[in-house]
Parts: sequence; structure tokens; C-alpha cells
Amino acid sequence: MASRPIQILLVAAHPADSFDMAGGTLAHHVDQGDSVTAAILTTGVRSHHWELGEQKRRAGADLDVEQFVAQAVEEKLEEVRRACRTLGFDDVRDLGFEDDDVLVTQDKIDAIAEVIRAVKPDLMITHQPFESGGFKMHGSTGQCALYAWQQAQGSGRGRQERHPIPCIYFMNPMAYVGNDSLEYAGTARADVYIDITDVIDKKVRALDEIASQYYGGAYARKRAESSDGHYGNKALVAYAEQFQRFTPLVRYTLPITDAELARITEPQSAHMGRRSEMVGGLMPLPPDASFTSRHRMTKEMYED
Repeated sequence: MASRPIQILLVAAHPADSFDMAGGTLAHHVDQGDSVTAAILTTGVRSHHWELGEQKRRAGADLDVEQFVAQAVEEKLEEVRRACRTLGFDDVRDLGFEDDDVLVTQDKIDAIAEVIRAVKPDLMITHQPFESGGFKMHGSTGQCALYAWQQAQGSGRGRQERHPIPCIYFMNPMAYVGNDSLEYAGTARADVYIDITDVIDKKVRALDEIASQYYGGAYARKRAESSDGHYGNKALVAYAEQFQRFTPLVRYTLPITDAELARITEPQSAHMGRRSEMVGGLMPLPPDASFTSRHRMTKEMYED
């Protein structure tokens, strides 16, 4: 633990990415006095405002999406501001790029570097740069963030300020391994797990705010168990978030925690009880939300 409060910068591809992969970890840092800034590269509307996407599916070429975009952008950003406030921070910065602008470009790199110089983070969190083989907005955002890190720590041009970031983590690095044949199993690993059991309720409530992506209600609770609960099981706790450190950890001695030492004398009943605790899936649903089996695939739909 650092000897002073630290500044964290999370660089995300889409609005909900500003917390849904690392929100519990950010809540812990806020609780111990650290500051958090989330910089969102794109508005998330064209790919992640699913009601607008559904309208486009039904209407096709007859729907002029542009007339809805401005309103949808503000709706998504306000959702995320509410979600992040639930987790304890409110510095959410929209860098204003369109989410169908998916390439690694100098203007995105410059925009992130400008935030780095302004915020002066001690630690940066972003996406694994080779997610889906790099052919995904998450991956290209991670690449832009690393180029911006290099740019901000160099001499730059003109009278730009220099700021090196000593510590970088990739969030949720293994989440999509296996989804397609280009996945990044060769470069991704989960080498840090953060136990978020004590704040999983906050994370579920934050997801409840993301109505435009249908992230709230039943999905928020299912996700808590299937994603954060899955990582928790790997970490031998109830709920966890996973990270990959960009550069090697340097310490005077090999790190070991009291939590690890406690496993020497811990009875198996306590070990299994800790992993079996369920909070997220049992949280009350918001009004008008429910679990349903109406949308299951039938057996016949899987026949060749």
C-alpha cells in the first residue's frame, strides 16, 4: 500500500467500461482515500445503446439514427455518472469519439495523453491491448492508452508537460478468451485478483443504472455470480475482479499477505464457506424487473 493517497486513471472504450470490469476495485480505493478519474474514449451509443439499435433493426434504412444520437449520448453518460457515484467517484470524462471509430489513431492517443498530463495519475487501468486479437474497441483503446503513456512520459512537443505513470494494469484480461479464434491467450494472464466481496452490492446497484444496455435488474445479479463470482472462486473468495500487470512487480522481499498465511490453519469448512457466500444474486430486483425463461433457445434451434 502506498504511503500517500494515489490518483487512479481508468481509460475505457465505452461508458459502462468505466466501472463494470473494475468497479469494486475502484470502490475500495475510494474508501481508503484515493482519487479516481474515468476517461471514456467513445460515447457508446452506436454499439451499446441497445434500444436505439433495436429501433434500427426494425426500421432499417427508414430510421435516421443521427436525430437520436445527441439525446442518446447524454442518456448514456448520465447513466454512467450515476453508476460511478454509487461506487464513490464522479470524475467521468467523455473524450467524445464515436464508437464506430475503432482504429488506433493519433487523435485518440493525443486525447488520452492530454488527460494523463492533466490528471497526473499514479496508476492507470485500461483494457488488455490484444483483446479479441486486437480487433475490438476494447483492444484498440488499450493500445491507444499505452501509446499515450509513452507520449506523456516523453519530452513531447512545444511546452507540453511531462508525466510518467509508474504502474499500469489491464482489467478483465481473460474475460473473452475462447470467444473467437483470434483471442489473446498467448499474451493475457490474470496475475492479480482483488477481493470485492464487501462491495459487490454497490457494483450491482451501479449496474442497475445502465438501463440503455439492459445491464440492470436480472442481468446485474446474474453477472455478479457468473463473472465476479467466477473470478472469486478462482481467487478462493466469494467475488473478485482480475487484472494483468503491464510491468513486473518490484519489491524488496517476496510479497505474502496475512490472508494467504491464514490458509495454513483455516478449516476446510471456512474455506468453502467463504467461496460459497452469495450476495449479488440475492439482491432484491428493481421494480418491474424479473427473472424469466421466456427467451431460452429451444433444443431444435441447435440442430444442424
